[in-house]
Amino acid sequence: MEKKKYSNLADYLDSLQGTEKELMMFFIDYMRLNHSELEEIFSFQMPTYKLGEGKIKNYIAFSAKPKHFSMHSLDFEYVSALKGKLSNPGKGKGCVNISYDNAFDKDILITAIEEIIERQNSRLNILSV
Repeated sequence: MEKKKYSNLADYLDSLQGTEKELMMFFIDYMRLNHSELEEIFSFQMPTYKLGEGKIKNYIAFSAKPKHFSMHSLDFEYVSALKGKLSNPGKGKGCVNISYDNAFDKDILITAIEEIIERQNSRLNILSV
């Protein structure tokens, strides 16, 4: 069976239900409230927040699967270190997973978002000097 492709974030969010939708909306609302300066796009079927462009491109994106929620970033070094802090982080190079019922891991992702953004801003500041 072929996966449904969504052309925009609203349609994608409408397709989510229950805990998947609640957690996705929690992180989207968090990003909109705390990082409204970041461009929000819908890329690769995920809500994505752009951090830089070109050679210093990075992003934070979120995806909801039936058994887990994922956060994605091109900051592979940070994501690798983050895996040691989570209970069941998965194996992807640029993403970590959390189960829907683990509130502790959700708090770790909030901290991770802030640290990834801070690391990216530091890179941008170094390059602009």
